[in-house]
Amino acid sequence: MYCFAAVVSVIDTATRKVVKELQLPNGSGSLNDIRISPNGQYAVVTHIVGRFSRLTTHVTEGWMNANALTLIDLATLTVHGTMLLDDSFQGAANPWGAPWSPDGATLVVTHAGTHEVSVIDFPKWLAQLPALPATYDPAKATESEVGAKPSYEQPDNLPFLAANCRVRVKLPVGDFGPRSVVVVGHTAYVANYFSDTLSVIDFSAPHPTAKSMVLADGHVFEAGHHVVPDSHQVLPDGQQLFADGQNLIRQGEFYFNDANLCYEGWQSCASCHPGGGRVDGLNWDLLNDGVGNPKNTKSLLLATKTAPLMSLGVRADASTAVLAGIQHILFNSRPKQEVVDSIVAYLASLKPVPSPHLVHGRLSEAAERGKKVFIQASCVDCHESELFTDQQPHDVGTRNALDQPTDKFYTPTLVEVWRTAPYLHDGSAVTIRDVLTTRNPSGRHGDAAGLSQQDLDDLCEYVLSL
Repeated sequence: MYCFAAVVSVIDTATRKVVKELQLPNGSGSLNDIRISPNGQYAVVTHIVGRFSRLTTHVTEGWMNANALTLIDLATLTVHGTMLLDDSFQGAANPWGAPWSPDGATLVVTHAGTHEVSVIDFPKWLAQLPALPATYDPAKATESEVGAKPSYEQPDNLPFLAANCRVRVKLPVGDFGPRSVVVVGHTAYVANYFSDTLSVIDFSAPHPTAKSMVLADGHVFEAGHHVVPDSHQVLPDGQQLFADGQNLIRQGEFYFNDANLCYEGWQSCASCHPGGGRVDGLNWDLLNDGVGNPKNTKSLLLATKTAPLMSLGVRADASTAVLAGIQHILFNSRPKQEVVDSIVAYLASLKPVPSPHLVHGRLSEAAERGKKVFIQASCVDCHESELFTDQQPHDVGTRNALDQPTDKFYTPTLVEVWRTAPYLHDGSAVTIRDVLTTRNPSGRHGDAAGLSQQDLDDLCEYVLSL
């Protein structure tokens, strides 16, 4: 078993250099907040833990994605431990903000996917949090850990947060998407991304509850389902623009991030596609193309324009793919068609982010040279037009022992490829250079064998600028 996990980089601000990287548990990603305790002794990080080594047969007990809080000891610059914010049979999807109270005794964590807040007694949590072992003893490793990383980096070993450490507060009806939160005294003020409200929680009360503070009139969502206001107008493409300004795209963004669509609230679409429908960088063995052949998460940018979808093209279009995802990944057997349609509208609205490799919004001199190499090396034969894909299946010599002998893989778009590593259907290429060299023995990813190192550098720079 391999270890793929996000790290927290410790940066010396004087020298502007990374002095240490703190690796989180295996499968960790989607880090949304890091907060330092008032006394400067600790920091906490909110994140997701993906159990990518498992067959995606269910979601209960965090089988696919769990939601976590990691504690960092700032004196030693080490990860002290991680605990799951979920309950055994109720997920707490997409943890986001995590401020401390001024006295450092309380942590407040928002759950953007399940529209609730956890109020955590920090001293009790610290007392129950198992410290990490100083060294890894292979003799004590389980079978899945042999040859991998230390046991505390395996997600199966993470404990659930003890009930006596935490109060789980559901937000009022109409308060959706809690993300940012600040604590003043013993009161938490929660900003809700999908509603014009603040949720206010006095956590000094014996049984804390949330009250809603309305910032503007009108809501599109109520009690977890879509409500159509009395007055609306029909747009030329058939979409509805609701009276309060919330349209079908906004509705779809809500459902894309809403873990209430998932059985027991363990994850949302955004759990595997964070950053606005992009990627978590993990391989998942989804059961839509057989068992035992995991595939790397694909970005959903341009998904409505590059059908058929999935590496093997098993979904005819975006609507089919969204429906299948809700049914077989979120384990919601009867999603409403309006949910599917609105998510598709949201995906269609996604726009590429300009590459950081551009210079003042234009190709650099190296990338301009690489553009010519792109044509010379026949990359353009499959990555054509504005979409940079011919939308056809190909045998590109990257089948592995887990794939079928007849498998052919649909050409992925290169648009925004700079942010979607690792590459290829199995994530076996860490960099674009790997795609062109070490994972291109037969030249089917472009005729790169005869290119000079300068040409390769320029070609990589061009592709990463798209």
